[in-house]
Amino acid sequence: MTVAEEHEEHEEHMDNANPYALFEGDIGDMPAEARMAAIALKRDRYISGPTYDTVLDNRDAVVRSLNNDLLDLVINERYRIMYATPVAGDDVTLRSLKTRVSLKREEAALLAFLRIRVLEYENVHADPADWLVSFEEIRAALATGAGYLAARNDEEGVAKQIGAIVSAMITYGYLVRLDDEAMYQITPLVPVVLDRELADTWLDVAEHGDGDTEDDDDDEKGAE
Repeated sequence: MTVAEEHEEHEEHMDNANPYALFEGDIGDMPAEARMAAIALKRDRYISGPTYDTVLDNRDAVVRSLNNDLLDLVINERYRIMYATPVAGDDVTLRSLKTRVSLKREEAALLAFLRIRVLEYENVHADPADWLVSFEEIRAALATGAGYLAARNDEEGVAKQIGAIVSAMITYGYLVRLDDEAMYQITPLVPVVLDRELADTWLDVAEHGDGDTEDDDDDEKGAE
């Protein structure tokens, strides 16, 4: 092969090269930042901030990536968060990358309490960064008065159970543990998945034990 032919072959290869390739043989069609956003949606409970804006800038590509894994994109413009939820339908026979999680009754009771607390913060126009709740406030809501665990007399057992419930809420993305381990930040995901009316219903059911409070934590009734 002559030098001219080698040069022509190199030019042809460059013309056919994938501009989005991140590794040898990569045929992906998404920029690196869009891939990172799609991965975050598949891995994390929700995204916000700059990643939210990245998805808006690359929405078609990100949605296509999610759909390939049987996920759909949910956007809440009021709180500027997004999350991926499994697609639903009788004709969908494959299991998606993410699965829906049903809340236990005590978890639903805490989520409803957190939603009411967010409403109180919103009524005084508090910044979401200041949506705080303490472990003692959570314990009081669940273990005193008409709380879900109020009938139990084992204080140590109740404290352990509440600790487990709080840990579950952190895993689900509803709470963030702060440096002070007795304080937590309530995330915007709480008002997105649960509106005031549904929160009141869940609290009533949890307090009176009337029926099953298990519900899908991807409930979109409260989504804007």
